[in-house]
Amino acid sequence: MATLYVTDFDGTLIRDDLSLSDWSRARLVSLLEEGAPITIATARSIVSLSAILGDIPFRLPVVVFNGAFLTDYGTKTHLVVCSIDRDIVPALHEMIVRAGSRPSLSVFDGSRDLLFSTGAANAGQEAYLQERLLFRDDRLREVAALEQAFVHQVMCFTVIDREETLATLSARISEVFGDRLVCTLYAYRYFPGWFFLSVYDAKATKDQGIRTLVEMYSLQESDLVVFGDDVNDLGMFRIATRALATANARPELKRIAHEVIGTNGEDSVVRWISGHFQSGRG
Repeated sequence: MATLYVTDFDGTLIRDDLSLSDWSRARLVSLLEEGAPITIATARSIVSLSAILGDIPFRLPVVVFNGAFLTDYGTKTHLVVCSIDRDIVPALHEMIVRAGSRPSLSVFDGSRDLLFSTGAANAGQEAYLQERLLFRDDRLREVAALEQAFVHQVMCFTVIDREETLATLSARISEVFGDRLVCTLYAYRYFPGWFFLSVYDAKATKDQGIRTLVEMYSLQESDLVVFGDDVNDLGMFRIATRALATANARPELKRIAHEVIGTNGEDSVVRWISGHFQSGRG
């Protein structure tokens, strides 16, 4: 039986310096050219993802923005878009602002991704915005008020703050909006002490993005092997035939993983896929 390989990105496929080793890059390209069905499921945008990976010949779409988009990697065309319902966007924004937070807003205007920001309210937000500038992220727009972006399809509210503040905000959003939204709270890997709270439409999850991919490409008979390290990978771990956590993964993932492999700094994902695919089981 064929195998579909889906890997998380930060903390899983790439190293902590935001790079893919020369060996991993060359072997990944070779595997894809040999026909290995490999793709990525990440919280990053297609702009940020491709800025780090460059020219990799993915034949299958990638799951980006935690499942808000299913996107052709080569053309950066969104094949599936899961935006937040327009009728709740103003109320959600007001709730976040009233909690004392300053969100950034990711939108899709029908042809391109945009990221609206009213500036940094803390050191964590400043680091995030500086990373966007480092990678020449042309989505970024500094504005006086986020409301002007509400005319577009709103994909995600992103709030960066301390963990306790965001945990309280996440609980409040879930209480008010119920199953219409999904909140993901995770550590800012590259700036310890700060956390992300990402708020998406309820359909925008990695596992649902993978299910859509499987259906679109008639991969229902394939085994699903996934790799991850953080809490936003839990959903895809639960639907996988085989779930593999990196050694640096959160305890929540290791507890439900079928196997723990090496760290994200040891080419562990590409080595595992290479061995499995070459063995004839892929």
